[in-house]
Amino acid sequence: MAWMKYRIEGFQGINQAICENAVPPSESPDACNMETGGGALSLAKGYVHASDIPLPEGISPLRLFPLERGEGVEFTAAAADGLYLLDREAKSWRQLASFQMAHTRPECFDRLRLKIGTAEYVLFANGEEQMHKWDGERETADLFGSSEKLSDVPVSMVELYNSRLFAAGDPAHPARLYWSAIPGEDRSLEDWSSAEESENVGGGYVEVEADSDPITAIAALSNQLVIFKKNSLHRLLGDRPGNFRICPVNAAMDSCTQGALVRLGDVLYFLTRSGLYYYDGQMARRYPDGDKVQKFLRGADLSSCTAAAHENRLYFALREGNGPCNDAVLVYDLARSSYMIRRGFTLVDIASAGRKLYILDGRGYVCQFEEGTTYAGEEISAYWYTPETDLGDKCLVKQLKELYLRGRGGLISVTAETDAGVVYADQLMPGDTRGVLEMPLTGAGRSFRLRIANVGGSDFSIEGGAELLLDAQRRVL
Repeated sequence: MAWMKYRIEGFQGINQAICENAVPPSESPDACNMETGGGALSLAKGYVHASDIPLPEGISPLRLFPLERGEGVEFTAAAADGLYLLDREAKSWRQLASFQMAHTRPECFDRLRLKIGTAEYVLFANGEEQMHKWDGERETADLFGSSEKLSDVPVSMVELYNSRLFAAGDPAHPARLYWSAIPGEDRSLEDWSSAEESENVGGGYVEVEADSDPITAIAALSNQLVIFKKNSLHRLLGDRPGNFRICPVNAAMDSCTQGALVRLGDVLYFLTRSGLYYYDGQMARRYPDGDKVQKFLRGADLSSCTAAAHENRLYFALREGNGPCNDAVLVYDLARSSYMIRRGFTLVDIASAGRKLYILDGRGYVCQFEEGTTYAGEEISAYWYTPETDLGDKCLVKQLKELYLRGRGGLISVTAETDAGVVYADQLMPGDTRGVLEMPLTGAGRSFRLRIANVGGSDFSIEGGAELLLDAQRRVL
């Protein structure tokens, strides 16, 4: 008989890239609704209603567009039948524009804040009809552009680059990239026609590799416009049509949609079925740790994926089940290079504004994410699996004796899985972090793993890692 100690120095994130026996103790092959900031393991934050006014019944919401204004954040939502504004004074959602979309896909909707002349507008594009613009004051949104100026095109993605409006996603010309005239004199961003005086002041378009491969996303960086196609990646360089040049980018990757693209600083991040990628201005690179969520992504549907950046973290809302809404959020902490997963609720979209993170949940409520300890009153179920391990000694029989945890909070459940079966134990965490919880365990086997979970939505935190005492017995021949 020999005593052994299995120690977890701290908690990091999910790792599905290698077999569990090789996963470090600080990482988990499967975890949900947990937070590991600072190396502690705790219940992740939930969300609270930012407004108690849901979207009217019967509306099929597609996107949430929070708008930062001087008096705070206003919320607009795109649905299959139009654009809506949350009117807090009237305690209702007001329809800004009406339309009927044949394809209710979130990825086909985009919005952009811009100036047309001296007035500020929000531009909305849905890929099926002429775009709308709203000045933030009028009761309804107006149509953007005109057939005379060639700007009534039903595009689905818009970006500002070098003082011009760029657009793509025209269903009649899926590989076409449009640009507006340069504002000045009698020209504006609503003018996409050519100019007699010079091609450098007028609007125009170009076919990006004139084939059937459609443009799926565009994004403006400080010195280039990045153009994602279904099977390739390009960038537009130059500051006027006379020196515009479109160059292919060497990148082997899956396709990316406009919704799954997020910009942080001057770097683009995007999620594909192959993992997380970033574009650094020269090349699209896959994160070396992209395989850490490979099992999760393998079963996920990214067709309605939307993304947001908040406090040095990237959030990707996607669908795991067969429902109409996204039902999971993948969180990547850029500073700590760690992945975590949130589940237990449905959401249409996720977006950041005013240094806060918002979601439009499946019931039509605008909610502030990363707030509170419930999902708008619903309990959060959280768990963390330690990797199944034989401690590098397969002939050694490990008898689990006692688990030591230091932390605070409510009731937690620990499940020990060994060859002998599964053992459950529930115990209350100490009142403060100076106390140590001693949790007796039973069960023996050549390998083992633990499952740490909350009970009834309880909030808890484990600090300083964890220690497991084992009685190791080597087989005698």
